[in-house]
Amino acid sequence: MAFQTNVLRGGEWVTETINLQAVLKAGSSAPGPKKQRLQKAPQCGILTRTVVESHLVNSILPVRLRSPQHNDVAFIGVSKGFALGGSSLPPTPFCMSPNCCQDHDVRIRELRRDGQLKEVARKSDFGSRIRNACVIGNFDIREADDEAPTPTSIKAEANSPMSVGVSSSELASSKRRLLPPQLLMVVLECGDCVFLFMHQGSDGKLVFVTTRCPSPREQLVYPGFHLAIDPSSRYVVLACAQDFFVVYELESHDNLSEKILRKEPLVPVKSQRPRSVQGVIHKVHFLYPRPGDDHHVILLLIVVRNGRSRMITYEWAVGDDLRTVFAEDKHGHRMPVENQMPVLIIPLTVKSAFIAISPDQVAVCTEALYGPPNFETIEMQNPPATRNYHGRHQPLWTAWARPFRLSPYFEGRDCIYLAREDGVVIFIEADSDSALDRSTFMDTFDSNISSAFTCLFDQYTDVLILGSDSGPGAIWKVPARQPLELLGTLPNWSPSVDFVTTDAFSTWNQEFGANLEQIVPWQKEILRTKPDRLFATSGHGQKGSITEYRYGLKAAIGLDLDYGYEAKEAWLIPWRNLMGETGYHLLLSMPDHTEVLPFPEDLSSVKEIKAGDLLYDLSSPTLAVSYNRDFLIQVTTKSVGVAKFVNSFSLQFTMERVLPSTDKSVVSDACIQGCYVAVSTHTEAQYHIHTLRVDLERLSFTPLRSIAINGDVTCLAIGPGNTVLVGVWREGRPFLSRAPIEPSTDENDPGLVDTWDLNQCFEHDDPNFQISFEAISSIASAWGSIFVGTRSGEVIKLSDLKVPEYERYGSTTVKITSGRNSNITGPTLLITCDKHLVLLRDNGTESSLSHASRSKDRLRVWAVDESKPSALSATVDYAIPTEIPCGSPETTPILMVSGTKLLFAEVQEQPGPVHRHLPVSGTPMKVIYSHHLQCLVAAVNKEDKPTLMFIDPDTGEDLGRPMDKKTNTAVDFISGLGKKGDRIFGLTEWDFKKDGNVWRYILVTTRDGRMIVVSTSRGEAREDRSSTIKYWMQFQRKGYDRPVYSVVGYDEGLIYCVGQTIHWDVLDAVDKKLKEVKTFALGSPATSLRIANGKLMALTSRDSLEIIDHAPAEGDSTGQSHVDPKARNAIHMIEVAGTQPEEPLGGIVLVADRDCGVSGLWVPWQSHGRDCEVVFEAELPTSIRRFRRGRTRPIWEQGHHYPKYGRLVSTLDDAEILGISLDGSLQHFTLLNLDAWRLLRFIQNIALTNEELYPFTHEQIDDYSDFDPEPRMDRGLEMHVDGDMLRRCLEKRALQRLLSWPAHENRFVELLAALDDGEHVAGWTLTASREQLFTLAYDILDYFLRPAL
Repeated sequence: MAFQTNVLRGGEWVTETINLQAVLKAGSSAPGPKKQRLQKAPQCGILTRTVVESHLVNSILPVRLRSPQHNDVAFIGVSKGFALGGSSLPPTPFCMSPNCCQDHDVRIRELRRDGQLKEVARKSDFGSRIRNACVIGNFDIREADDEAPTPTSIKAEANSPMSVGVSSSELASSKRRLLPPQLLMVVLECGDCVFLFMHQGSDGKLVFVTTRCPSPREQLVYPGFHLAIDPSSRYVVLACAQDFFVVYELESHDNLSEKILRKEPLVPVKSQRPRSVQGVIHKVHFLYPRPGDDHHVILLLIVVRNGRSRMITYEWAVGDDLRTVFAEDKHGHRMPVENQMPVLIIPLTVKSAFIAISPDQVAVCTEALYGPPNFETIEMQNPPATRNYHGRHQPLWTAWARPFRLSPYFEGRDCIYLAREDGVVIFIEADSDSALDRSTFMDTFDSNISSAFTCLFDQYTDVLILGSDSGPGAIWKVPARQPLELLGTLPNWSPSVDFVTTDAFSTWNQEFGANLEQIVPWQKEILRTKPDRLFATSGHGQKGSITEYRYGLKAAIGLDLDYGYEAKEAWLIPWRNLMGETGYHLLLSMPDHTEVLPFPEDLSSVKEIKAGDLLYDLSSPTLAVSYNRDFLIQVTTKSVGVAKFVNSFSLQFTMERVLPSTDKSVVSDACIQGCYVAVSTHTEAQYHIHTLRVDLERLSFTPLRSIAINGDVTCLAIGPGNTVLVGVWREGRPFLSRAPIEPSTDENDPGLVDTWDLNQCFEHDDPNFQISFEAISSIASAWGSIFVGTRSGEVIKLSDLKVPEYERYGSTTVKITSGRNSNITGPTLLITCDKHLVLLRDNGTESSLSHASRSKDRLRVWAVDESKPSALSATVDYAIPTEIPCGSPETTPILMVSGTKLLFAEVQEQPGPVHRHLPVSGTPMKVIYSHHLQCLVAAVNKEDKPTLMFIDPDTGEDLGRPMDKKTNTAVDFISGLGKKGDRIFGLTEWDFKKDGNVWRYILVTTRDGRMIVVSTSRGEAREDRSSTIKYWMQFQRKGYDRPVYSVVGYDEGLIYCVGQTIHWDVLDAVDKKLKEVKTFALGSPATSLRIANGKLMALTSRDSLEIIDHAPAEGDSTGQSHVDPKARNAIHMIEVAGTQPEEPLGGIVLVADRDCGVSGLWVPWQSHGRDCEVVFEAELPTSIRRFRRGRTRPIWEQGHHYPKYGRLVSTLDDAEILGISLDGSLQHFTLLNLDAWRLLRFIQNIALTNEELYPFTHEQIDDYSDFDPEPRMDRGLEMHVDGDMLRRCLEKRALQRLLSWPAHENRFVELLAALDDGEHVAGWTLTASREQLFTLAYDILDYFLRPAL
């Protein structure tokens, strides 16, 4: 059979007759190419959580929230650019979105007598950003001297208004004792107002008592943009940015106390009146009435209309009908041109006047109520800009604060502290005669000052708290007629625009790292390395720094004593003698003897010891010490001794007298507990254990028993049940043995009753993953379990009722010490390994070791000297808790041995950031870590000129030495840098590869249109210091009229973006010049470039991700291959593994945008021209400025955090994905498979309706039978799980209450069972208890929320 058809021959269509059988035969005999499998977008969710919270504070308010005696201060995060009292400051040039610097928590701190701020409580469950805040109520400093108030039992009812339960005995107490003097009012982003104060709960802990007042109208634009409270605290005005404000009438403090007595709901708002105005509301304030006219209320508004400012005032008396007051539509009076846009308005307590502070003028208005305003320009000291200023124009006055004074003072006078953004503070005094009496220049403080500025009162002196949005703030004491005194600093590491980790890999599936090491895919039993370090750019101007992010417990070093010799162990012993003298004896065990250092009670210095006070054997090394209030027991290698403090009497017994057959024996170890002593001895290869009982009354020792040990005794301890725990090394294996201390009546007593082969306890089915421990180095008992440290860096937990568990803490010998302190309940274990210190403690009935719900109790301790913020944490060889008094009950005192140094420190109770700051004396803009140079490379602006710094990460020293390429001489800046007003936009490394050779360069791009290739070389090594690094300009592209935004290097060439054009260059090795190959036009600048799968990934500022086919050879086609289907204002991107990490084309690109969003895009690499697909979207509190990968978890976490519970690996080697925000907060990103996403999102959907977790913004559900919390796969925001919300569920143990509805609990059980194909519920019966289910659920939450630093 034949037929005719059209075919293409030689580029033309022709008609031919075709035989069908021939076509079929040819088709069957010649197989075509293998058809590629069409890839589909992966299905997964994403969990985000805050790893490090921002310490950026935009408002600081002194407020007596507990009682008159508690000098509390509230640190509040509010919208950046919105200052309290209506002060509106120009946004920082770093701001990328309207929400980038908002926060949503309130921290209450107390100013202690020593001038330090102690955190009292924190509230972060508002569920909405805080837009503004103010203090309601007045406080007279004379009340602080009154007797402390009687506590009252206060609780919040379910319907939100506060209620109080008062006993009959309390009804007769003073009304002022039922409420604190002041309340705190915060305005949420939605316009709702929350009133709160603090009270001591029935469990002794401080709790917040809150009530909520909803917004008077919906769909308001920026409600709470302005907020002001009148001097009598009876009225509050809340204004939008334009066209609308509302006045709230508040109940008096006495009326609120009466409501408490009558057990009525506490509702502070009595009435409210909204009012519209025409124009932009620039300022809103209440003015002070004339003396004696306290019921007079004066509201001042400055409204901008048609480009001109008008001043409008409303007056009324307390109690007047607000509808009548605001019925009139007032036009107000025009303000003078020079005063029409004041930066600050400061109401004065005299003459109902106010100070208007403009950028170029300061004026006093004294005729605000009658006729046109009268502004009188005043001359005020205005020093020139300081070195803290980094702007181009005159520095602005940013904030003011009124100090506390006795009430009569303000009857005819007023005083104000006025702060400028560059650290200048002026003290202004006013009186009733001249309105403004004088201004006094206080000082120039070495920090920037933001709107977070206030003044506290402390023992007849003012204390200034200077908050900063550009580096750390400060606390200063202002004594009368004395120099100012620095009390402390306020930590702040914002703005942060870039960060880097020391991870050798930069992509999720990179084959070889920076040091040519090969990536190792994750394995459950793999031995982990030390965690990567993390460095971020912080601050601005002179306070700029590179900040190393660290998380854990801060141990503030109080005494640093360099003894000159290394001690093996140390004990601090409280001591007193017959003369009533007290102090401490520091006993040091040296390699061949013991030394003692006496200290006074304040540990201020070492003093000489008196002969009669010497109660110790110092002739040999000390092995163990035990003491109580009256007695001390010491064991050395030569003797055992007992001492009685009260009469300074001691007895020493040689080992030959108390131990049998010790003529030729060597004492190797000892331990003491209570009245028992155990000693290990050996004669050649035979070891024995001897036990003794101590009679403290008779000061004598009684031998109990001796046990021969088969093997070498490596460690000794006394465990629970009066047993001796012995570490034995036998035949190359570690054993832990146990024996009773008391002798047995059994003639066949074997001596040792239990023996564990530690290697056998952890045998593995796979012979490739057999665990082998080295000898036991230390033993401790706590919480019903035995903790064993090994010489190979592991800590093993043994319990009679549980399977043994172990964790790796490093690679060197582990030393475990235990102790107690009066500040904490239960023992504290300190673990030293790799010269690091870890604190192990328990909050419940089970051990913290390896138990998921106790992960927060294995915490790295950072020993820091707060006077040296750039110094590394001190190395720790040995540590032990001590019984010295602490400045705060929330700290634990410890003694540390660090080489030849002896350190006394106080360990904070709560973990948090313990950052380290490396000053750069400029504004850091970019930072990378060079593995080739072993240093940080930072782009820094110094005096408005860009340069490079090569920073030693350990010392903070700048190793860089800029050189001139032609003359080989030192210069201030390399060619291409150092131009006034220029900025470095791009910074990266480039490994140029040609003919098997590799040359390493650093690439720099600038705003002025330069692309610079920088060469480096190591200088000569210096004694005890890193060698210097010479660097110079090797090549450059210049003369572009647009900024060079980004650059990336590949084997033989460079790709960079100039304006909106991509340029491809290659380096000609012969001519040693860069030659342009091709260009490609974009729709917007590419701020980030990367090469993946042979294509160029360009992230543009307005069009999001574009994938471009490129080839360096001339004439090859260049075109767009894939694009993001949605235009996003993108900032940064990173590629992570998808659901199949073994598939190189299955990755997901995380894209961060300026609207606080993160999107997961899947690129269909095999389908040219096909758009990217959105896998998930997430909305974060702040915009992510930079993504990085890093293996940052502590070593003991790495071994347990293998993928399970539906967690997907983000990189081939299971590194963490982190993102930093402008405010310094650090976010962590975790990919979830669908089973894990459904479970966690199911919990989140129910939590959003729960009043306990979201008391002010929860969704009201009337009938849960109609509420369906089942997650929906929308490939959008529904795929996002909020880890911060899950953290709240975990901390409050709220799952049982969330899932009280039977249908929800049943679905919850189904979702639990689906995880990992039912592995975690295998073997459970159908009647598994609720406790089992929720225990598993809490373990899952804890697993996902463990610290990633």
